[in-house]
Amino acid sequence: MHRIAQRTNGMWRWLLLAGLLVPALHGPAFASDSRSTTGTSTDELWRRSLEFVIRGDFQKAAEAIREIAGGGRLTTDVRSWLDAYLEKQAERKRLDQADFEKYVQYAKARVERKEYALALDKALLAADVAEDREAFLKADWLQQLTNDALAKAEELRRDHDWRGAWHLYADLAALFEREPRYEKLEREVLTLLRLDNMFTEDSHWRERLEKVRWEDAESALECLQLYYVEPVDFKAVAEAGLEQLLLLAESKSAREQFEGLKNEDDRRDFEARVKAKLNQIRAAPALTRKEVVAHFERAVKDINRQTVRLPEELVVSELMRGALEPLDDFTTIIWPEETDEFDKHTRGDFIGVGISIVKNRKSDEIEVVTPLEDTPAYRAGIQAGDIITHVNGESLKGFSLNKVVDTITGPKDTAVTLSVRRDGKELQFDLKRAVVKIQSVKGLRRDPNNEERWNHWLDEDMGVGYIRVTNFQKNTVEDVANVLSELEPKGLKALVLDLRGNPGGLLDSAWRMASLFLKRGELVVSTKGRDPTENQQLPASGDGPWSELPVAILVDESSASASEIVAGAVQDTHHGIVVGARTFGKFSVQNLIQLSRSSAKLKITTARYYLPSGRSLHRLPGSDKWGVDPDIPVRLVRWERYNLYQMRRDADLLGPPKPGAKEDDEEALEEEPAADSKKEEDAADAKADKPQGDGVHADAADKPAGEPRTADAETPKEPELPPLEQSDENNRPKEDPQLDTALLVLRAKLLGASYPSVAAAEVEARKDTARP
Repeated sequence: MHRIAQRTNGMWRWLLLAGLLVPALHGPAFASDSRSTTGTSTDELWRRSLEFVIRGDFQKAAEAIREIAGGGRLTTDVRSWLDAYLEKQAERKRLDQADFEKYVQYAKARVERKEYALALDKALLAADVAEDREAFLKADWLQQLTNDALAKAEELRRDHDWRGAWHLYADLAALFEREPRYEKLEREVLTLLRLDNMFTEDSHWRERLEKVRWEDAESALECLQLYYVEPVDFKAVAEAGLEQLLLLAESKSAREQFEGLKNEDDRRDFEARVKAKLNQIRAAPALTRKEVVAHFERAVKDINRQTVRLPEELVVSELMRGALEPLDDFTTIIWPEETDEFDKHTRGDFIGVGISIVKNRKSDEIEVVTPLEDTPAYRAGIQAGDIITHVNGESLKGFSLNKVVDTITGPKDTAVTLSVRRDGKELQFDLKRAVVKIQSVKGLRRDPNNEERWNHWLDEDMGVGYIRVTNFQKNTVEDVANVLSELEPKGLKALVLDLRGNPGGLLDSAWRMASLFLKRGELVVSTKGRDPTENQQLPASGDGPWSELPVAILVDESSASASEIVAGAVQDTHHGIVVGARTFGKFSVQNLIQLSRSSAKLKITTARYYLPSGRSLHRLPGSDKWGVDPDIPVRLVRWERYNLYQMRRDADLLGPPKPGAKEDDEEALEEEPAADSKKEEDAADAKADKPQGDGVHADAADKPAGEPRTADAETPKEPELPPLEQSDENNRPKEDPQLDTALLVLRAKLLGASYPSVAAAEVEARKDTARP
């Protein structure tokens, strides 16, 4: 209740700054919002309509503005803005309902065919547009589908079809919002899928694990005890580590790779001894770190050596990967051969030629999305839509996107030749690799007079600017400040700061960004950990030069970490409002600790972030509260999110335009961003080898769970079903409802501050009309 009151008071302060609150709104007149306003003064109707807009109550705003008889240009403008906005929202709601009914029908049709993966896919789409998601998830048919899907996943897992099982578990985890049971099953099959992909000929797994040592693992366990953000449940750590070894023994490709696992007696002996140790651990009420070290050392140096004789570095690596699973997703070991790659991803730049590429899964071709600004590729004339066929004369046919990235990138100042196909012609570009800086500050569209510059005006007539920040790098704040300084003398009066899709970045950058909009001494963020040295407060670095600027911050489900710090600080200190969807909920601090005497490092969560109000936004297992909740919620559904992605991609485009991308394209920068969590790493490995199609084929035999199988038994198949056409075309206009909402709110705020009465508004309107 206190939090709600605090948020409400913050909104009142924002309204007061806009010049909209009048004494009558605190008394009986405001308390009777729902009654007819007939007889209310036009000035109060004017103020009330603008106030309702800022609060996000657009229907009441429209009702109030319609009661102003006649009116001049500004009242007409507000009326037309609201009518157009409400008409669009009504159409969105109508399309949502139509799509919901369609997807439910599609899902039930797939259930009848026992195509459970496809049925879950459609159920996910229905949940995305459902008006009441919780009620939908309780539907009897969906509960039955869940049970059937679980049984099918178990069957697929017994057949070592990890990918098919992953499809089912991942859908269930997404549908039921990461319900722990489904997420655990998803993680297990992701591990098995990763292991199967790990031992391929071109994976270089031996090189990646070459310097893995048991001493580093022991050091990592000690660091967990000393520095992890909360007391570690070492019993859970021990269980998860040994369970990971059982998954390693279960992996089909590992059995094919290692002689010890090919021998059934040795493999069964290994599994039996690991399970016995697991039972011993589960029977204990708790374990200390030293006891875990002893159990792990026994598994590595005794059980493994006496049975399957796997490479010790592999056993240590998998053991510790599993051991860290009970902790948060962001605590992980970076082994020596991974440190260079990790360091490269944290710098905000990479060495390459400067292109964003996409792999079309249907044509299996590598296509250029766009060259990047001021890079070798851009200067050489590579264009969006070019098909890269060869690198240094080597064909890319069959290459994964990751392998293409590895092939194009390389040491600075080295040469690379790209062969491309453009309009049926074969072209060759001889390039020299260079440091490529990723631009993190963008506008709404490119400047038509200079495509390497951005146009940052959203509504130039009213002075509303727009800045999109894609991540928080070293120079991000300086770039934002430069844009604002450039717009200010040209009439900047309000700003939309777009942090949607921004995964975060440097804490220092987030702190300095928020400081631009706060006053000296106002708290931006604080951190608290088990170690008192982690406790600190970061107030604004000075009087923010734009602390009086009306700001609307756009966020969505992918806004995380540093993005949440900025949005939450501006919201908590009442210097702006937040529009969009609830953020991701990553509000934890990671530090790098050198392990033992090697170059291995432990990335460990040591503290949590807290906003000025004392809230921690971190998403904890089982919690229903996390992230920054927008002041004005506007959630996008799938096709709207896709359209936003396409519009942004079109805006990013340099050079001649190209045909629109397909939804099933897999896109990457020339240098893939580092996965921020263990689950993302495994999912990335899985996707790299993901086949075309739905993972679980429509004609797969649905064999009852528990029925025994033998290696040479032929599985009886049900008659093949004819294909089922279920059209799902993009029926949403290429618009941005979240940005439309932010613009409408800022327009109302500016009008309220400038024209506190209808008379003042119309006087100014007449002046504008009289000007030549």
